[in-house]
Amino acid sequence: MSLLDKRISYYDELLKSARGEIPLDIAIRKIEILNVITGEILEGDIGIHKGFIVGLFDESLKANENIDGKGKIAVPSFIDPHVHIESSMVLPNAYSGIIAAQGTGTVFADPHEIVNAVGIEGFNLMKNNSKDLPVRFFFDAPTCVPSKRGAESSGADIRADQVTRMIESGASKLGELMSIDDIVSGDPILTDIIKTGWKNYIPRDAHYPLLDLSQAFEMLNFREKIGVYLGLIGSKITKGRHFNSLPTKILIRKMRQLDHSTLNAYLTALGETSDHENIGPELQIKLDYGMRILLKHPLSDLGGLLVESVNRLRYKDSIGITSDDVWLDELIQDGAMIGVIKELVGYGLDPIDAVRFATLNNAQRLSREGIKDMSLLGAIAPGMVADVVLLKGRLKKFDVDIVINEGKIVAKEGKCISTIPKAKIQPKALNTIDIPEITEDTFLIQSPKTDKPTILTRILEVPEKSAFPLPMLTQEDIPIANGTLDTSGYTMICVINRYGKSNKAVKGLIKGFSIKNGAIASTVAHDSHNFTVIGSNPNDMLLAAKSVIDSKGGIASFKNGNKLAHIGLPIGGLMSDAPINNISNSIKQYRNALDNLGLDSSNPLLHFVVFSLPSVPGPKVTDLGLWDDQKGELVPLFLED
Repeated sequence: MSLLDKRISYYDELLKSARGEIPLDIAIRKIEILNVITGEILEGDIGIHKGFIVGLFDESLKANENIDGKGKIAVPSFIDPHVHIESSMVLPNAYSGIIAAQGTGTVFADPHEIVNAVGIEGFNLMKNNSKDLPVRFFFDAPTCVPSKRGAESSGADIRADQVTRMIESGASKLGELMSIDDIVSGDPILTDIIKTGWKNYIPRDAHYPLLDLSQAFEMLNFREKIGVYLGLIGSKITKGRHFNSLPTKILIRKMRQLDHSTLNAYLTALGETSDHENIGPELQIKLDYGMRILLKHPLSDLGGLLVESVNRLRYKDSIGITSDDVWLDELIQDGAMIGVIKELVGYGLDPIDAVRFATLNNAQRLSREGIKDMSLLGAIAPGMVADVVLLKGRLKKFDVDIVINEGKIVAKEGKCISTIPKAKIQPKALNTIDIPEITEDTFLIQSPKTDKPTILTRILEVPEKSAFPLPMLTQEDIPIANGTLDTSGYTMICVINRYGKSNKAVKGLIKGFSIKNGAIASTVAHDSHNFTVIGSNPNDMLLAAKSVIDSKGGIASFKNGNKLAHIGLPIGGLMSDAPINNISNSIKQYRNALDNLGLDSSNPLLHFVVFSLPSVPGPKVTDLGLWDDQKGELVPLFLED
């Protein structure tokens, strides 16, 4: 039953309780209440009955259960409008127990990852494991599966008719539309999917990274560059937030001079939408064009610019907060929504603004776009759903004490007290690894027949000094030894379709992104999640690959023939139903392994996204071949082919 239906069915009894004619279920006494509409904090009581708030500030209301609110602040439960649960490597049931204790009451999940692996069955898997939980789940219909047709293939190919079926099964909005070029050019498949969203009156989520900060920087004159450098350096050294103002103003002014005709076309297709791909001042450009913005974990070097870009706004109703992707170990340690909120507040965001962004703003935007239940969420007020979080101490600490979801206490002192049902897993989701036999030769790059000692080869080269390690497609003469390329000095990447659609192992070379004598293999690779192996030598690559295959999916790392870490993920090659502490410990071992291999452990999937995800700028190696994003086509590895 929807929240709106419950509200109507309890209408008469809710009125009686509000009038004081019958006892309430719960009364929270003498608590400070954050009004996210006005930004004020006022002391009083909160009356709750049948899962709804029926009274505020009225000490005369009688209740069957009373909660002492002294020393606490009541805020609305957080609403996460865009998350990929699969990134936590657990199913919704286990995920809910963690985030319920952190104050999240509602989640809009885009099951894009698992649908890439097993199709609509993946949507059903997530939906079937989201019932009778201490958190309310809504699900999107994934739209870009695979993320870029013609560049890659995945375990499914979602078209408008499959999207319609997911909507009929309860999907509440279209998942992020990341195939920007195809949408803007009027690709018939994406056009039909978007029209399906329009026809069903459901929101259409955006994915529009504006990575043009570097282009804007190139336009700066000497004095402007000095101003940006000094501002960023001053902010980093002193942690002084005021240093971010000048570089933000300069960069916004330059970015407004760039050509944004593609954004015009993209928004013409989607209509009102929100975008979670924001790293700094470029969010102002999206706001200029009427986009709504979702803040998530900022890049550390640009966190100050991101928050400054928000703080300078006169009106902030178009700003929301989301968690997007959070691995399990960070989910447990830092939190999902509450982790993002704390980080943004640490960069200078006002804590009251942060709560409003994570509650009322998210709810009102989704309600306005057609999700009726959201009109009953996001604020502590009579008639609203009783989703309430009680915080201990000062607001900006965000120390969660008690969490109430639809009038029921679901968590106390950081622990979920609700019973979590066991997972239900379809057999298809446990059999997604269909890879041809591999040997050490699989990870050698054979040279075409030639009498020359070298061969001109396309490589993915990472610029030495870049804010983002996005590669460029360059070419070099690579030595040949015994019919294979001498890859010393390069990192090798190999991508194999893991859904039984091809026997081809596509290989490439990376320069400027070195692994120290080892390898990593993974079935988690965003977004098609094809089997990807990156390494310095064929032996370690083979060992890592076999380790993952033997566990029916997961991530493994080896160095000099020794296993460093392994995460078993047999559910779609993305998730596990093992105890969460076991999974979390395996993830921590993997982060340590990345450090050992000389890679960035704080962003454990960066290397896979940067080098194999074609919906992200830059050339890629996919299961279909070497993708040249500038030409928009697959190109041969060798120029002399």
